[in-house]
Amino acid sequence: MRRAVSLAGAVALIAAAGVSAVHAQPTPPTRFFGKATLDGKPAPDGTTVTAMVGGKACGIGTVTGGTYMVDVKSAGTEPGCGTDGASVAFQVGSARASQTGTFLTGAFVPLDLTASQATPTPTATPARTPTPAPTPVRTPTAAATPARTPTVAATAAAQRPAAAPAQLPRTGAGTSGDPMTAWVLGAFAALAGLTGAAGAALRRRR
Repeated sequence: MRRAVSLAGAVALIAAAGVSAVHAQPTPPTRFFGKATLDGKPAPDGTTVTAMVGGKACGIGTVTGGTYMVDVKSAGTEPGCGTDGASVAFQVGSARASQTGTFLTGAFVPLDLTASQATPTPTATPARTPTPAPTPVRTPTAAATPARTPTVAATAAAQRPAAAPAQLPRTGAGTSGDPMTAWVLGAFAALAGLTGAAGAALRRRR
C-alpha cells in the first residue's frame, strides 16, 4: 500500500514537471524571406532588414545576393512582439518597405520587399543679381570752329600829290624860268612888304 502511494506521488511530480517544461518553451517565430529591392535595384549585400510589430523591432536579418531572411519573435519570446494576426512592417536599410506581412506562429512566409530612399531636396541656389553694364560716357563733340573770313585790308586811298605852288610871274629878264627861284623871290618880296607895313604902323602910333 505504501509503495503504491509512493509511486502515485512520483508520477504526479513527473507530470507536473513535464507541464512546466511545456509552458517554459518559447513560441516559435514567423520567418519571412524573399527578394529585397532598394531604389529599383537589388539591395547591396549586408543591408539590414528590420521587422517591426507596432513600432517595436522584433527581428533583424541581412541581405545576401539580393535576398533576405528574418525571424520575427513572438510575444511569448519578446513581450510586445508578434501574436497571430499582428501586422509586421519592414525596413530595408533606412528606407521603409512598401509591403507588410502578417504574424503566424511558426509559419514561413515568402514576401518580396521594395523600398526607396528619400531623395534629398537640392539646396536652392540663390539667383545671381545681374551686374549692370557700365553706361558709356559720351565724349562731348567739339563745336565746329567757324572759318574765319579773311579781312580784306582797306585799300589806302591814293594820296594825290600836292599841287605845286603856282608860279610867280617873272619879274625881270634876269630871273630864270626855274619855279623854285621864282618862289623864293616872291617870298622875299612879301617879307619886305610886311616889314614896311609894320614900320609904317609904328610911326603912326608915335
